Amino acid sequence: MRTLLPYLTKALATCLALLLLLGGCSSTATRSDKTAEPVKLPRNYDNALVLMQSGDYQAAIPVLQAFIEKTPGLAGPHLNLGISYLKSGDFEAAVAALTNAIELNPENAAAYQQLGITYREQGNFKAALDAYSRALELDSDYALAHRNIGILYDLYLQQPRLALDHYKRYLELIADPDQTVSRWVVDLERRTNTTSARSTP
Repeated sequence: MRTLLPYLTKALATCLALLLLLGGCSSTATRSDKTAEPVKLPRNYDNALVLMQSGDYQAAIPVLQAFIEKTPGLAGPHLNLGISYLKSGDFEAAVAALTNAIELNPENAAAYQQLGITYREQGNFKAALDAYSRALELDSDYALAHRNIGILYDLYLQQPRLALDHYKRYLELIADPDQTVSRWVVDLERRTNTTSARSTP
């Protein structure tokens, strides 16, 4: 069975905390209003990112909540909060936080991708497909979204050919080889070829 949540290498985890979640690697961010001045992020927000990187998502939640209470207009902290809830198994809270992130920044592909994972964990496969599809509409080269929509098509929607397309696209986009997904591709190619052979008169 495919792993439900994507493996994150240390580099990807750092990207998750510093790039995906705030939209940049600096300690400033802009509000959803494009005319607003950059906002300097305090040390306690950096502490939340460190907690997330270390895998202590439960501890990151109250730090992020406190930051959001003081600075509610930034999408990134809501996205981080949603990820922390997701990793902690509180899917309803994750959906709420990720929805807030999307409301603040409707162009945030990362929020849709995380929302897709959350919906999949809840068993809401149609909503997961919609969220992944939206992420890929916003960023067609979003490797993790291709991987996760592939898992959805493969395991839950029983559409191996679509899964195969997305797995292959994921492998094209990533810098380092992913042997796990490569094995899935071989397996799916074997299975889909067998199916085709059986259906041919």
